[in-house]
Amino acid sequence: MNREPAEREEEEEKPFFLYPTDHSSLDFLLTYDVDLPQFRTFSPEGDNILYADFVLKGTIADSFNRKYNTKIPQQIIKNIQEIVYFLNGFKIRFREGDALTFFYNEKTGEILYLKYKNSSARTLSEVYLFDAGSGEKYFTADGYELQPCITNGPFKGCPRVRFLYENNNLVPTFEVPVNEEVRLPFLAKLMEFDQSRGFGGSMELIYSNYATRAFFRGLAEINPGLRKNALYKEKAVVGRSGYIFSDKKSGVIYYLRKFDNSIVSPFVFHHTESRQMSEKSMLNFQIIRNFYSKASEYARNFEREYF
Repeated sequence: MNREPAEREEEEEKPFFLYPTDHSSLDFLLTYDVDLPQFRTFSPEGDNILYADFVLKGTIADSFNRKYNTKIPQQIIKNIQEIVYFLNGFKIRFREGDALTFFYNEKTGEILYLKYKNSSARTLSEVYLFDAGSGEKYFTADGYELQPCITNGPFKGCPRVRFLYENNNLVPTFEVPVNEEVRLPFLAKLMEFDQSRGFGGSMELIYSNYATRAFFRGLAEINPGLRKNALYKEKAVVGRSGYIFSDKKSGVIYYLRKFDNSIVSPFVFHHTESRQMSEKSMLNFQIIRNFYSKASEYARNFEREYF
């Protein structure tokens, strides 16, 4: 009877071999999920990145989960929507049969490369995150910035755009510095305005010559001389930019609606201008393109063995 504990202890000390003892583990593919593995590699900067490739059937989240048996981070879904907005005529619209292929940074949740196949328009687009000298931006395969510049808008220069949820819709937020002038691009009638300490200033105007309503949110200051139902000339300063409290970053939400209440993108309503990177940057950009081309080939070969 005294030998039983010793026998159990001896059994517990026996090593567990994942692979046969007469083979090297290098002879077997290691994956992070034996049933539904996901290809991963390193970015040119040395960060861990993951690969995803799937056709939409239902939502992005459902389509991703159906293939990889795991949840896709919400930040990735939003990032996809922000990119496709500029590829789909400034609309966030997906259809069954659209295909998404992308690499994303596992730590930051940022998409580094995305290929989008529009099943209805039969178009194929590729977008890369790249620093051409003024910070990381998304560029198309031919070297043009994904986001064009608005040339006759209410903000100075060419501010970048991020998207925020408002009433379950993603609305464009122009990343202008705090306390920059916001000017009317056209003759406009002021309909409503509100200066709230908790949510920032908001304003609704009608661009008189275009039968279009313009909405501003997140103003740090509204011109104290403004009056409801008054008409204001083009270039009039109506306020100054501030913070968006929902994400605690500087910027101004700006979008438009027709009188039937349909949303109009500022990039459709205003004139836009595309910008291409310099020839000096094109060589490094080509290196990035080649990297993701080769990485995608490895990833496709990997997935053929498991899916």
